[in-house]
Amino acid sequence: MPLDSAGNTLSTANHLNITSINSKLTDWVGKKDLNDYYTFSLSGRSSFNLALKNLSANADVQLLDKNGAVVAGSYSRSRKAESISRTLETGSYYIRVYRVGGANTSYKLNVSGNEAPQSLQFATDKSSYQVGETVKLTNATVFDGNGVSDLAQVDFRLQKDGGNWDVISNVDKFSANGNSNSASFNYSLSNLTAGKYQLWAKAYDKVGAASNTYQTSFNISANEAPQSLQFATDKSSYQVGETVKLTNATVFDGNGVSDLAQVEFRLQKDGGSWDIISNVDKFSANGNSNSASFNYSLSNLANGQYQLWARAYDKAGATSNTYQTSFSVLQPTPVVAQQVGDWFDQNIQDTGIRAATRLRFADNVLDRNDIISILREAKDNSVVDATEIKDLRTLVSNASYLKIPEYVRVLANKVVNGDVANQKYQSNTLGNLDAGSSDVQLENLISKWFYGGDRPTTPYTYQYASGSLFQNGISYQDIKQGVINDCFFLAGLGETAFRSPSTIENMFIDNGDNTFSVRFWKNGVADYVTVDRYLPTTDTGYLAYANKGNYYNNSTNELWVTLAEKAYAQLNESGWVYQDNTNSYKGIGQGGYMSDAFAQITGRNISSFNALDFNSIVNAFDSGQWIGLATKSTGVASNIPADHGYALVGYNSSTQKFTLFNPWGIDNGSSKPGILELAWNEIASNFSYWDSTKTIST
Repeated sequence: MPLDSAGNTLSTANHLNITSINSKLTDWVGKKDLNDYYTFSLSGRSSFNLALKNLSANADVQLLDKNGAVVAGSYSRSRKAESISRTLETGSYYIRVYRVGGANTSYKLNVSGNEAPQSLQFATDKSSYQVGETVKLTNATVFDGNGVSDLAQVDFRLQKDGGNWDVISNVDKFSANGNSNSASFNYSLSNLTAGKYQLWAKAYDKVGAASNTYQTSFNISANEAPQSLQFATDKSSYQVGETVKLTNATVFDGNGVSDLAQVEFRLQKDGGSWDIISNVDKFSANGNSNSASFNYSLSNLANGQYQLWARAYDKAGATSNTYQTSFSVLQPTPVVAQQVGDWFDQNIQDTGIRAATRLRFADNVLDRNDIISILREAKDNSVVDATEIKDLRTLVSNASYLKIPEYVRVLANKVVNGDVANQKYQSNTLGNLDAGSSDVQLENLISKWFYGGDRPTTPYTYQYASGSLFQNGISYQDIKQGVINDCFFLAGLGETAFRSPSTIENMFIDNGDNTFSVRFWKNGVADYVTVDRYLPTTDTGYLAYANKGNYYNNSTNELWVTLAEKAYAQLNESGWVYQDNTNSYKGIGQGGYMSDAFAQITGRNISSFNALDFNSIVNAFDSGQWIGLATKSTGVASNIPADHGYALVGYNSSTQKFTLFNPWGIDNGSSKPGILELAWNEIASNFSYWDSTKTIST
C-alpha cells in the first residue's frame, strides 16, 4: 500500500505553506483511504491555484472553509485532471481529495498562492512646510505575507491644489523589520512649490499583486516675512553707567518661531551715523507659537541722545518692519545750591521726570518723541506713583508753555487723564492711569494711543501693508468699499476728497515710524488716534476692507482711505461717533449718516435729513457745500443699491444732470457702477433724502 502522508479528517489535516512557489505532493485515495485532507492559512488577501494530476482512476477535489463548508470544487470525469483557481480572503482553509467510484488511485497535488502586499501606511514628518524644505515620510511600512523579498515597489502619485495626479518616483528598496514579513522604506520630496498637496501610494509584489492604497496630505506655504517687531526701553533716560534694557520685545513669524534668524540692531548717537551693533539670535515662543520674545541690553554708553533701530530676519532672509525708539544717557547732575529754581523745579516734583523734561525741552519744544520718552520715565520701579501722575498731568495742562503739538497733547491727555476707550487693550482689561498703575499698563496706554498697538478686532489676518499714504494726489476715485457696511463714512471721505483734498492731507500726521496720527472732529474740536500700517487681509493676502482687492505687499498701494477707516474703527471705542462703541471693524459697519461723517471728518457744521428739492441741492452744490444723497430702502433702479450713500461730485447746469459717486468704487462694474449721471426725476425716484455741510450766518 502506498505511503499515506495526508490526514484523513479535518482535525488531522496536513498543514501546507502556500507561497508563489508550487508545493508538490504525492499521495493516494481508495477503498481504505476515502479522503485526504490538507490545511493552510492566509494572513491576507491572496490568489490560490490547485491542480490534481496523474490520476489512474476518477478522483475529485474540493476547497473548504474553516468550518468544512465547500468554497469551490472540481469534478471532472474519469481520470481527467482537476483544478481550482480562486482569490481568497484572510483565513484558514482545507483541501479535500477523495475517490469517486470504487477504484484506488494515486495523485499529484500542486498548490500555489500569492499573498498581496497589505497594511501600507506612512506619514509626513510635518503637516506644513515652507518652500525649499524637504518633505520626508515617517513610519513608512508595508506587509507581505510572502516575505519582504517578495516586495517589488511602492508607486507614488502627487496632486497639487486639487489638480491632476502626477506619477512621481517610486520606492524599490525595503528593510525587513523584526517581523520578516514587515518592511520599512524611506521616501522624500523636494523642490515643491507652494500649494496644498495629496500624496497617494500603492505597493506591488513581484507577481504584480497590489496592496491597499494610502493617502496623506500636507501644505507648502510661501515664506512669510517676520512682522510686528516692537520693543521699548525700560526707561527713557539713564545715567552714565546704567544698562539700557528692552522690555516687551516681541516679533511675529507666521512660519513659526523656529523660522526666526536674528534681530539686527543699529544705534545712532546725537544725530550722527548709524552704527551696527550686536544682534539677537535667541527667541522664546510666547503662548502663540508664532510670536516670540527676546532679551536685549546695551551698556557702557556715553552721555547723549540715542536712537535704537532694529529689523528682524527669518532664515530665508525675509525682513520685518523696522522699529525705532529713543532714549537719553545723562551725566549725573551735580548737587548745587540754587538761588531760584526754574519752571521745572517749581512745577515738577519727581526728579526723574524733571530731569528728562528739562533735557528734552532744551530746544524749547516737547515733540511726540519727547513726550513718549517722558511718559516712560514714570515706569521706574515698575509702578507709577501719585507724584509721577501729578507731574505728567501738569505737563499736559501746560502744553502751550512747553510747545507740545496739539495732536501730541490730545494723545498724551488720553494716556494720563483717561479716556472711555482705555477700558480695553487688545481685547484685555486695561483701565485709566492712576497711582499704583503698573509699568506694563502705562506702556500699553502709550502703545494704544501713540503707536496704534490696539488694532480693531477682525476675523481677518493683519499684515504689514506696503505702499504710501498718497499716490498721484488725492481723489474720491481712490475709494473702494470693502466687506462692511460703512458707505456713509466712505462717501463722506469721497466728498471731502472732492471738495477739499487738503483736508484729507491734513487729516494725517506721518510719525516717521510707520505709524500715522489721524485727526477727526468732535463737536468742532480736533481729536486724534494713531494707526500703524498693519491692515486686515484675506487668506490670500488681499485687503479685506477699504481698498478691497489690493494685495497687501504691493508697493503701489495708496493707503489713506484704508488707514482712515481703521482709525475710525479705533475711534469708535471712545463712544462719540454714533456707532456701537467697540474697537472693531464690525462696529462701524452697521450703517450711519453722511452728515455725521462730514462733521467728524471736517469739523464743519451740517444739515441732515433734508427733503429732496432740486433748487436747494443745486444752490448748495454751487456754493461749495459737501453733499451726500441716500437711496431708498426699496423700489430703486437695478443699477442703484438700496439703503446706500452716494457723494455728489458734479452738476451740469446745461443738461441738469447730477454726477454721483458710489463708494463701491469706479471699477465696480456695470451692474452697480461707481459713477452715475442722473436726471432730477431719477434722483427723486431713487433717493430719500440728502445731507450736507452748511455755513452758519453770523
